[in-house]
This record gives sequence, C-alpha cells and structure tokens, in this order.
Amino acid sequence: MERILIVDDDPAVRHVVAAVLSGEGYDVVSRPDGREGQEFLEKEGGTVNAVVLGWQMPRMTGLELLHWIKTHPALDSTPVIMQTSMRAAEQVKEGIDAGAFYYLTKPMQEKVLLSIVRAALADARYKASLLQQLRQCQNPLGLMVEGTFHFRTPQEGDRLSVILANATPVPQRAMGINEILINAVEHGNLGITYEEKTVYLENGSWASEVERRLALPENAGKKVAVRAAKHEDRMEVVVEDEGPGFDYAKYLHFDESRVFDTHGRGIALAGAVLCLEYLGDGSRVRVTVPFEPLREHA
Repeated sequence: MERILIVDDDPAVRHVVAAVLSGEGYDVVSRPDGREGQEFLEKEGGTVNAVVLGWQMPRMTGLELLHWIKTHPALDSTPVIMQTSMRAAEQVKEGIDAGAFYYLTKPMQEKVLLSIVRAALADARYKASLLQQLRQCQNPLGLMVEGTFHFRTPQEGDRLSVILANATPVPQRAMGINEILINAVEHGNLGITYEEKTVYLENGSWASEVERRLALPENAGKKVAVRAAKHEDRMEVVVEDEGPGFDYAKYLHFDESRVFDTHGRGIALAGAVLCLEYLGDGSRVRVTVPFEPLREHA
C-alpha cells in the first residue's frame, strides 16, 4: 500500500484530501504544519511515496519544507504535490524552481486530485524501476568509444537508456536520457500529440494505445536511431526519430502553463541535468552527458 503524507494547516483540507485518498486505498498520514511534516519525514521518510503540501503554513511554509525535501538525499526523489490557491505565475515558478512539478489548486476537485496523485506516483515508480535496472546492469559498454543503436518500442528504449547511462562515470545523472528516447518513440515515430496523451492517460488507455500504434502497418518499420560517442570529459548521444518533428521549444522549460497537467515534464527534467540541443524540426536531438560529479541541489 502506497503512503501519502498530507501537510496543511487547514484541518478541513486535510480531512477532505485524506478521505478521498483513503477511499482509493492509499495509506494517508497528515500533519498540520511544515515543521511537523519535516519531523515525520526525518523519522519515517522512507515509507512515504508522495507528499501533498500546502503553501502558507505557520512555523515552516510549504516552500521551505519543499526546499528541505529536495536537499535531503533520501527524499529528493519523492514527488511533492503543491496545493495552493495562489496561481500567480511568479509563485508557481518559485515552486517549480524548488522542485515541485505537480500542482493542485484550492478548492480542489476530487477527480483532479486523484489524477495528479496517480501521475506523481506512477512517475516515481517508473524512475525507481529504471534506477533498479541501472544498479543491476553489468556495464557492457564500459569500454565503448562509439556505438550505433536502433530500437522501436518504449521497453527497448528503457533498456538502452540503462546501458548508455552505465557507460558513464555517474550513471544516475545520465538516466535523464531515457526521457528523450521514449519521447522519440511515442511522440516522434507514433505521432501521439500532447493533447492525445492527456486524454489517453485520463481514460486509462495510454499503454494500449501505444501498443496499437506500434502494430499499425505505417509504423512497423519505424525505428529510433541512437549514435553515442564517448570523449574524455563527456558522452554525446544523438537521437533521431522518423517523425515530422515538433515544437520542442515550449517543452525545454516546465512553466506555469502546464503545472496542472498530468504529464509533459520529461524534457524539462532531462534538460535540468543534461545539455539538450534540438536540431532542425525537433526529430533529431543531441544530448551531452558531462563527466563530472552530480550538482548539488539548490
């Protein structure tokens, strides 16, 4: 059972959120302010799968607690859902810069609450699975200087991203390349638009739609080409799909216009730790993985 921590100084909000999430089978714990939330996380943070966090609270604000979570090595991958009535662009941006990629507005709608929580938990499970694969990988490309690969399914993209990451000195940093590989399949070769993905995720048909499109005759021969080259101080990976390209500029940075969506964070997250250079129409991207220690969280 997945555990969700609610931190909010409004008892009515805590009660409503807890009732909705408990009704869906989640184990819910609540705390009335940021300081008590921090104390709980210090003791039992390893049992928490997501945090639903209020903004304005006494003793420690939600933003202050968010900063603490993202600088705590054992908690920095825990998804944080900011819950606020403040929708001013600069306030949302402040939360994004601190590491909150999921938002809810007050008063909340039950359907939206569940959609965002499910999306945050699914993303966290997916990333944890990739990191587990990363730890188990035997680094078969440790001696690679150059290599060319082709793949066509998201599952093959997952495996390739793990292999490529393990060819670098700091594999966990390079895992951001997974977002680029999967995007090349789903949105490049299969032509699934942002709006279409929103609908498929909401009605639970996302996985089946990907499989359906992979089986279409026009997509049967499409592959993603990946060319990797290692240098003394970096690895450069060029990813090219067979799609028509897309308006990549608006996805390079995650902004307040999409914070209430259940997806669309991948490219911005990858770009936060890797250098992304989209070429031409966006069907080709150069990813540079620097060979240096992981940057400290701000």
